[in-house]
Amino acid sequence: MAKRVLMILAMGTAAILFSGCASTAENMMAQGYGSNYSQGYGDGCETGKKSAGDMFSQFKKNVNLFNRNLKYREGWKDGYRTCKAEFEQIERNTRAASRDQAIRDSYKQENSYDKVAKDAARDSMDNMSTSDRKALQNFGK
Repeated sequence: MAKRVLMILAMGTAAILFSGCASTAENMMAQGYGSNYSQGYGDGCETGKKSAGDMFSQFKKNVNLFNRNLKYREGWKDGYRTCKAEFEQIERNTRAASRDQAIRDSYKQENSYDKVAKDAARDSMDNMSTSDRKALQNFGK
């Protein structure tokens, strides 16, 4: 069960990450953002994900454009901050889901042991006399 949950989370995370910056840059241009800002945002986003630990992203910056074009530089910084924060949040959510699943699995396992112990005690009491049962109930009082 835990492996299934982690697999679903991993696939969802990959889908979000792979659909992220490229389509975002295209959408930004369609909404009227300039090409330099949109390109900078996409490059910054790719770099932000990489710095947050995404093994599929890479550092991406047009240094000449970054140094001489204000819109590219603003887009790059905005994309970097936004995508880094989003990737870090996805990572936190994935770790939390994994931890929660481990806790649930542990709880289920503990409860199944309790049930086995109770069943064994009940089965052993079937062959006990009434006086022996009363003696056990009074034991420790």
